[in-house]
Amino acid sequence: MTTSDRVDVPPAVSPRPGRARWLSLLVVCLGVMMAFLDVTSTISALGAIQADLDIDSSTLVWITSAYSLAVVSFVMSAGTLGDLVGRRRMFSIGATVFLAGSVLAVLAGSAELLIAAQAVAGLGGAAVLPTSLAIVSSTFDDPHERTAAIGIWAACSGIGLAVGPVLAGALLEHFAWHAVYLANIVIAAAALLLVPVFVTESKHPTRRLDVPGLALGTVMTASATYAIIQGGATGYARAPIILVYVVFAVTSFAFVRVELRHPDPMLDLRLFKNASFSAVMGVATVSVFGLVGVALLSVLYMQRVGQISPLGVGVRLLPLFVTFLVVTVISARVLVHKVGYTALLTGGLLLMAAGSFALLRTDPSGGYGAVWPGLLVAGAGAGLLTAPSTAAAVNSVPPAQEGMAASAVNMARQLGTVLGPSVLGTLVTGRFPGNLRRRLLDEGVPSAQSDKLVHGVSHGAGGAGAPAPLAEIITRSAHTAFTDAVHLGHIVGGAVLLIMAVPTALFVRHKANHGSPVGT
Repeated sequence: MTTSDRVDVPPAVSPRPGRARWLSLLVVCLGVMMAFLDVTSTISALGAIQADLDIDSSTLVWITSAYSLAVVSFVMSAGTLGDLVGRRRMFSIGATVFLAGSVLAVLAGSAELLIAAQAVAGLGGAAVLPTSLAIVSSTFDDPHERTAAIGIWAACSGIGLAVGPVLAGALLEHFAWHAVYLANIVIAAAALLLVPVFVTESKHPTRRLDVPGLALGTVMTASATYAIIQGGATGYARAPIILVYVVFAVTSFAFVRVELRHPDPMLDLRLFKNASFSAVMGVATVSVFGLVGVALLSVLYMQRVGQISPLGVGVRLLPLFVTFLVVTVISARVLVHKVGYTALLTGGLLLMAAGSFALLRTDPSGGYGAVWPGLLVAGAGAGLLTAPSTAAAVNSVPPAQEGMAASAVNMARQLGTVLGPSVLGTLVTGRFPGNLRRRLLDEGVPSAQSDKLVHGVSHGAGGAGAPAPLAEIITRSAHTAFTDAVHLGHIVGGAVLLIMAVPTALFVRHKANHGSPVGT
């Protein structure tokens, strides 16, 4: 029997009645919150980590990227395994692995060990994210109620993103950076204790193991993600990066052939023949790319130019994340039913782009007055995107494929989590040294001395120990150079959001009916 011949199959376990369903939702949302908390709390701690471990910018990128690389590489496989062995069981396994990675991060004394810890935590996050969404989808069978539940699920990602910088900043005021990962341990432990009590086990009733698809899909996504991250740090034209892209091309070709022929594929590629479904996947990727990218660039600007403490940075990011959280809830519960997916998703992308471009008002003074309006607008735009794009993906497929859709949209979102820091963060860190060298030369600093100063500033040394006139030149030049680099990041991020708005407006269906593909 081929995928196109398959009939809809009801969930293996009937949805739980009444209040029990909402308690189940809140429990799995703990997992979602911890998965996103790790992202922004780690970003907020990067300055302290770099100063303590004395690591260069190319290595620093991997502190955050190792987590996202693991999530992107394994999220589809984990979603499939959850359908087979049980979503509650896979969620618990993921929380356990995430807990182990967080413990390792607390104990890490080197960059290599911290990167390994983040990769382990990412494996756990890869299991938690798709299974939590699949649990929500199987628990709520009414499409409108499911959309509201998915809105809460998506809002919890916003809570994690919002709490991360503030919590990290508060801990960094009193403790070393290791303490940032203690919150992950607490949340993961709470989830492990509560899941057996409140969450009902569910499986896909007819799913079969697709070993070739699992293997090829993992290598395909891992190779592409690694090349994006490492290529941004070392250059995309280097031989090792080109070799990785060859691996990606070969495994992509093999993956498509295998999945199209498999009677029960890990990812039904026929879904992507529908322009609307493909556009929704693009929105899921670009929305997180924009949100995490704006957050990262703002953190870097406020820390490096504004010289604001980690706690102060966390508080100043609240206009972005609180607005995102509030608008996410409103869009899921009210707006999506009134105006439909097309208007929300297109409007959200345009708002996020406007927020990115508004942040071009920032200058080398580091003042916050030019920052918060852009954060507010970008947060509102992101809030219009998260729940509707997730609901559009899950509601667009038959019940038997909800787990697959949940994994696909999570993979798309996590790809955005990788691309945001990797592309925009690397763009800033890669452009900054050249900008600084030019500024120093313009200030009359000799070429050889400029090279030494650029190396020192890039490693966090600043103008310490230099004579007062030279220290003032270094500070002024560094702030201007870094602001220019951040502006380039905002221009690229805003342009990507604007470009994605075009296919969204053209191809995403106004509303989706549960049980039929979007756009049909």
